Amino acid sequence: MQGAASIALMRQKLRGNSAKISKACKLWQVFRAVITGALDELGVVLGDAATFVKETIDTHIQCLFTQVLQLDPRTLRLEAL
Repeated sequence: MQGAASIALMRQKLRGNSAKISKACKLWQVFRAVITGALDELGVVLGDAATFVKETIDTHIQCLFTQVLQLDPRTLRLEAL
């Protein structure tokens, strides 16, 4: 009985984490649209720098989500031990 309870608790935690990550991804898409729109308007002033800024932000967000999902190499190495 105790083993079943711990499995159910773990499943509940995973489901909660998955929901939070899903919401964060959806919210990021909204923020990205706002940021992209603002940078597109500033494209005349910033030129190629606007594209560079968008690409840099995308890269950093990708790294963040990789760490949140614990898919970064450091975490994967620790889990392998």
